[in-house]
Amino acid sequence: MIHGYSRVQAIQDWVTNHVSFCNNTSTEHTTAIDTYLSKTGVCRDFAHLMIALCRALNIPARFVTGIDYGSDPILGPTDFHAYVEVYLDGRWYIFDPSGIAIPMGFVRLGTGRDAADTSIATIYGSVRGSTPIVSIKAIPNALGVVLIPEHVSRAISTDE
Repeated sequence: MIHGYSRVQAIQDWVTNHVSFCNNTSTEHTTAIDTYLSKTGVCRDFAHLMIALCRALNIPARFVTGIDYGSDPILGPTDFHAYVEVYLDGRWYIFDPSGIAIPMGFVRLGTGRDAADTSIATIYGSVRGSTPIVSIKAIPNALGVVLIPEHVSRAISTDE
């Protein structure tokens, strides 16, 4: 048993059950308090709220920007995703408070205190962009088997 894991799982479950995922409901200025009050947000907002709640209980937590390989195809193509890592018993463990992705399939791009530390791009001025295209292909393991990410009940540590 990982000391403190059930407490962090309860925090994640609370955020997942009390905040609704809804695109275009927040900006780069949205705070964890804003998300708590509005009960809506995107993955970045879910992560900020979970991190704030963990830190309020003196549980070390950090923000991770990555890619969510293996998420439900109904959500659209692979995209950038924000999630949380929490430090318990000498290891960092992965949590996805948005509940829309599969932690086993996360590919880390950056880690920091919050989204400002791990942004994919910082844009100044007027810029017209388009939806990013992220392409990922699974590579077979030594036995020639491609492992597809799946939800698991055990904790996943990034230190393993």
